[in-house]
Amino acid sequence: MDERRFDTRKLINTPARLYHSELGRVDGVIRDISEGGLAMKLNSFKNLDIDTTDKPLLLRPMNLDVLYTVSCVRQNKSDIAVIFLERT
Repeated sequence: MDERRFDTRKLINTPARLYHSELGRVDGVIRDISEGGLAMKLNSFKNLDIDTTDKPLLLRPMNLDVLYTVSCVRQNKSDIAVIFLERT
Protein backbone atom coordinates (compact mmCIF):
# COMPACT_ATOMS: atom_id res chain seq x y z
CA MET A 1 0.00 0.00 0.00
CA ASP A 2 1.31 3.45 -0.86
CA GLU A 3 1.98 5.75 2.07
CA ARG A 4 -0.17 8.89 1.88
CA ARG A 5 1.89 10.90 4.32
CA PHE A 6 4.85 12.98 3.29
CA ASP A 7 6.18 13.40 6.85
CA THR A 8 7.51 10.65 9.11
CA ARG A 9 4.96 9.54 11.68
CA LYS A 10 5.74 9.00 15.35
CA LEU A 11 3.70 6.57 17.42
CA ILE A 12 2.31 8.12 20.59
CA ASN A 13 -0.54 7.48 23.00
CA THR A 14 -1.83 10.75 24.43
CA PRO A 15 -5.36 11.92 25.26
CA ALA A 16 -6.70 14.83 23.25
CA ARG A 17 -9.91 16.76 22.72
CA LEU A 18 -11.51 18.15 19.55
CA TYR A 19 -13.78 21.20 19.69
CA HIS A 20 -16.33 22.46 17.19
CA SER A 21 -18.83 25.25 17.80
CA GLU A 22 -21.82 23.22 16.55
CA LEU A 23 -20.77 19.63 17.30
CA GLY A 24 -19.35 20.35 20.74
CA ARG A 25 -16.48 18.48 22.35
CA VAL A 26 -15.14 15.06 21.34
CA ASP A 27 -12.53 13.19 23.39
CA GLY A 28 -10.07 10.65 22.07
CA VAL A 29 -6.49 9.40 22.00
CA ILE A 30 -3.84 10.45 19.49
CA ARG A 31 -2.25 7.28 18.08
CA ASP A 32 0.37 8.76 15.78
CA ILE A 33 1.51 12.20 14.74
CA SER A 34 3.64 13.78 12.03
CA GLU A 35 4.55 17.31 11.10
CA GLY A 36 1.52 17.52 8.79
CA GLY A 37 -1.21 15.83 10.81
CA LEU A 38 -2.25 13.02 13.12
CA ALA A 39 -4.45 9.97 13.57
CA MET A 40 -6.80 9.81 16.51
CA LYS A 41 -9.13 7.18 18.00
CA LEU A 42 -12.32 8.85 19.26
CA ASN A 43 -13.92 7.64 22.50
CA SER A 44 -17.34 7.77 20.84
CA PHE A 45 -18.43 7.98 17.21
CA LYS A 46 -19.28 11.42 15.88
CA ASN A 47 -19.13 12.35 12.20
CA LEU A 48 -16.39 14.97 11.94
CA ASP A 49 -15.95 14.83 8.17
CA ILE A 50 -17.52 18.27 7.89
CA ASP A 51 -16.83 21.55 6.12
CA THR A 52 -14.70 23.60 8.53
CA THR A 53 -14.45 26.68 6.30
CA ASP A 54 -16.65 28.89 8.49
CA LYS A 55 -16.37 27.17 11.87
CA PRO A 56 -12.99 25.55 12.51
CA LEU A 57 -12.23 22.24 14.16
CA LEU A 58 -9.81 22.75 17.05
CA LEU A 59 -7.52 20.17 18.64
CA ARG A 60 -6.09 20.34 22.16
CA PRO A 61 -3.74 17.65 23.47
CA MET A 62 -4.64 17.18 27.14
CA ASN A 63 -1.09 17.82 28.36
CA LEU A 64 -0.78 21.18 26.52
CA ASP A 65 -2.60 24.49 26.78
CA VAL A 66 -2.51 25.06 23.02
CA LEU A 67 -5.29 24.84 20.43
CA TYR A 68 -4.42 23.71 16.90
CA THR A 69 -6.69 24.40 13.94
CA VAL A 70 -7.20 21.12 12.06
CA SER A 71 -9.31 19.69 9.26
CA CYS A 72 -10.61 16.14 8.91
CA VAL A 73 -9.20 14.37 5.85
CA ARG A 74 -10.80 10.98 6.46
CA GLN A 75 -12.83 9.14 9.06
CA ASN A 76 -13.57 5.45 9.52
CA LYS A 77 -16.09 5.04 12.33
CA SER A 78 -14.23 6.29 15.41
CA ASP A 79 -10.79 6.53 13.75
CA ILE A 80 -10.04 9.95 12.32
CA ALA A 81 -7.14 11.52 10.44
CA VAL A 82 -6.67 15.29 10.55
CA ILE A 83 -4.19 17.73 9.06
CA PHE A 84 -2.86 20.86 10.69
CA LEU A 85 -4.10 23.98 8.89
CA GLU A 86 -1.59 26.39 10.39
CA ARG A 87 2.02 25.24 10.23
CA THR A 88 4.96 27.23 11.50
